[in-house]
Amino acid sequence: MKRQHPYALLRYTTKNFWLLLIPLVRGLVTLSKDTDFQSWLSGAEWDILVIVIMLSAAVIRWYFTRLEFTDSEVVLRTGIIGVIEERIPYDCVSVVSSGTNILLKKIGAVRINIDTDAPTGVPNSSDILLIVSPSDRARLFNLLNEKASGKYKGLSGMNYVYKVSKKSLVFFSVFFSSTLSGTILLGTFFAQGSKILGEQLENYIMSAVTDVTSDIYEAAQRFAANVPFIAVVITLVIAVGFIISFVSNLLMHLNFTISRRASTILVSGGFFNKRQYFINSRRVNYTDMQQNLLMKLFGVTSVNVSCTGYGKQKRETPIFVPICSIKRIYDGKSRTELLSVMKHLLPEFSLSETFITPNITYIMRFIAIPIVLIFAIMILGFAGIIFFQEWYSLILFITILLEIPAVWLLLVKSCAYCTNGINIVQKNVCIKYCKGYRFHTVTVPLERVAYIDVKQTVFQRMNKSCDVVVHTNSEYRGSHRVRGMPLAEVNELLKERALQK
Repeated sequence: MKRQHPYALLRYTTKNFWLLLIPLVRGLVTLSKDTDFQSWLSGAEWDILVIVIMLSAAVIRWYFTRLEFTDSEVVLRTGIIGVIEERIPYDCVSVVSSGTNILLKKIGAVRINIDTDAPTGVPNSSDILLIVSPSDRARLFNLLNEKASGKYKGLSGMNYVYKVSKKSLVFFSVFFSSTLSGTILLGTFFAQGSKILGEQLENYIMSAVTDVTSDIYEAAQRFAANVPFIAVVITLVIAVGFIISFVSNLLMHLNFTISRRASTILVSGGFFNKRQYFINSRRVNYTDMQQNLLMKLFGVTSVNVSCTGYGKQKRETPIFVPICSIKRIYDGKSRTELLSVMKHLLPEFSLSETFITPNITYIMRFIAIPIVLIFAIMILGFAGIIFFQEWYSLILFITILLEIPAVWLLLVKSCAYCTNGINIVQKNVCIKYCKGYRFHTVTVPLERVAYIDVKQTVFQRMNKSCDVVVHTNSEYRGSHRVRGMPLAEVNELLKERALQK
């Protein structure tokens, strides 16, 4: 058995370790003639003692943590007196995710997360987290691949590689970038930066941002003297947030490549933080084709997969295919299929040709809330202009700004009324639904369905409609709700092809 890479020592120290280390280092840097080393040492002796204890505990924990990749399982032993041994057979592994950045690459280390379908008890926590060398990672991936190829010999002929083009990534980044996520990234940077780098650097950054903002404001005043300052600020926040989100999505999925060999899927991508994933296709819970309204109009989609451990780390999403086209085949009846990329990568998850869809009497179930929002914003805007006439320009700007997403939501929900549906075909449950501004087409194998629940409100009982909730089995149980389905057709479908609980 061997130990992890020495970089794992940093993982075994507490987060408060850095809060103690930073003032000590800053004190050493600012030593002057008036303050000698001994005087500084006498004032910082308790901090130094705590740091030594933390480092010693981390070294002991690292030294007595050993691992081994055998031919059939991963073995991890920790402890000095009471030794704890963890064993994960390769057959139980759902996903192995590996990440590296510039620092880890320089010191020859990679981070590995091993996940199974067993609940960890802590959200977004892996069963095993290791810091190892690239050669150890390659050995683990090879062993997993050999084990899967030997067990599922009927799939040994499958060999397919798909690389996402840069043009497709640009489209993906445009479609899936949002002002909110970009603003959150910017806010996280300042929040974490102030903790790690101290107040002095934070003040310097804020001063620079203030100077830039003042220059932009002066320029904006020259071009739009009648536009309120708050309107300029809101516009800048929207633009900057979108750009940050766009660049983040682009860099995260740059060089995105997927390969399918037998029952294993290998995914890699990223620019600064390069990631690699081993996915056991037999452990995939469901596929989720996601679209916004523009993507639906242009006939393209992004595909996510639910597989325990995939997209589990911070700021990751379970993107399987960033963007691909959808084609419609006419052979006597209309049929929508993904292009060959998904047929080769996950042929087990077949789409349905037909769906049970809402009747015309259910349309208000979809568009009522957006219509109420549109008129509510309009009434509040007119009221604000009447009572606060001196703020006319600002209130009008904010009213128009709020009306845009409300009208867009009306268009999305109208489209959802035309596309929502459910069917069960070839041992798969296929459902189409809309959540927020995003459309989902989910395919779940029946063996991964915990149960299907049919729910009715008081108003739905009157028009004999229902909501169908499909609960899926995974590390933590999830659900998908299809609204406005005809009750009689749903009951007949479930009675014929599935078990209803």
